[in-house]
Amino acid sequence: MTVNADIFLVFFGMLSLYYLIMYLLSFKKFSMPGSDHNELGFVIFVPALNEAKVIGETCSQLNTIHARLHVVVINDGSDDGTGEVVQRYEGDRIHQFRRTAPEARQGKGMALNMAYAWARTQFKEWFPDLRDDQIIIGVTDADVYLHQNVIVEVASTFQSASDVGAVQAPVSIKGANENLWLLMQDIEFQAFFLYIQKARNWISSVAMGGNGQFTRYSAMKTLGDRPWTRALTEDIDLGLALTGHGHRICFTGKTPVVQHGLTSFHRLLKQRSRWVQGHYQVWKRLGSLWRSESRLITKLDSTLYLMMIVIPLVLAADYALGFASLFGLVRVDSDLMFWLHGFGSWIPSTVQMILGFSIQLIFLPSYTRTANIKIPWYVFPGLMATFSIYTATIWILASVIAFYRMATGKWGWIKTERETISTNTSSA
Repeated sequence: MTVNADIFLVFFGMLSLYYLIMYLLSFKKFSMPGSDHNELGFVIFVPALNEAKVIGETCSQLNTIHARLHVVVINDGSDDGTGEVVQRYEGDRIHQFRRTAPEARQGKGMALNMAYAWARTQFKEWFPDLRDDQIIIGVTDADVYLHQNVIVEVASTFQSASDVGAVQAPVSIKGANENLWLLMQDIEFQAFFLYIQKARNWISSVAMGGNGQFTRYSAMKTLGDRPWTRALTEDIDLGLALTGHGHRICFTGKTPVVQHGLTSFHRLLKQRSRWVQGHYQVWKRLGSLWRSESRLITKLDSTLYLMMIVIPLVLAADYALGFASLFGLVRVDSDLMFWLHGFGSWIPSTVQMILGFSIQLIFLPSYTRTANIKIPWYVFPGLMATFSIYTATIWILASVIAFYRMATGKWGWIKTERETISTNTSSA
């Protein structure tokens, strides 16, 4: 049996070209004018289900931020002492919103909707002099370090233009220099996602995700009384809904929100399988996105972003074909490789090597600058190989788990157990 592998070469070649273009576009400066963050009011929701290990540190740190700020910790039916920890910090700025059974533990989106409904009744008391477009709704996890500069940069971005409906801040992983697993996750956030998001500033297709997401209240109101859905990636879903209503989403690209990573392979796989499954859930937003008045390039890139969740499946098929060929089960043919061979016997293998490490070659060199760490040149080959193995293994296995859950009708929220990693708030 003979199989032509040209489709894989074309696919990964186009993918590499896309990433290269986005990487180059990310260097185009997206400058923000000076602003006064005290002209805005911030309400930060912190969903907390059994977060006793980290919520105290988070409340303490959020309490130090200089801004017109209210923090709503959503105690989603915790039974590990989370409520008692938060209670020690409750006051003028820190508020605990308690959810109890049977409403509790129905997913992050449902918890956010209930807390949002309550908080809206408090806005006139908290911000009596502010308009709806001056109130900013933020969402963070229970394990974050939110630097003062994040608030300043987010405020500056919102105040740069009235059509900015949401802002996403970058993310880094706490203690990335302490553990290989954490380093891999930090490279994902600070060497890959960061530059892609910076490029999307110019395409108006910035994706909202995880920590550091902020939405203008006036934009949030256009989504109704329950802006979040049951999607496992409720953050991406919210961003697509906002884009579908014509709101622009921007990326600050400077000071990151620092969060805990995961050192357990099992927990990391659990988290990523939720992300994969959530991406497929959000595909339902594509129709409204294409019916919206957003720019064509915004629609195209947002669609491409959602569709890229199939890359692990294509990669798995490519690996499977390679192994089958290795054991003589199939014969792999390639017209493109035969054509390239005409330019030199070393050309086909070089092209394969470049395509195999294209993402690492494009983004890894920038990681040292972004994370402010020095990686010796002789470490890079091993780091590239390690990162390739890490991403392929995690995302392929996560895709398998996600498809199994979807096939068996399992759509419930998957809670990732918290780990205590480090007291160091730097990313590396």
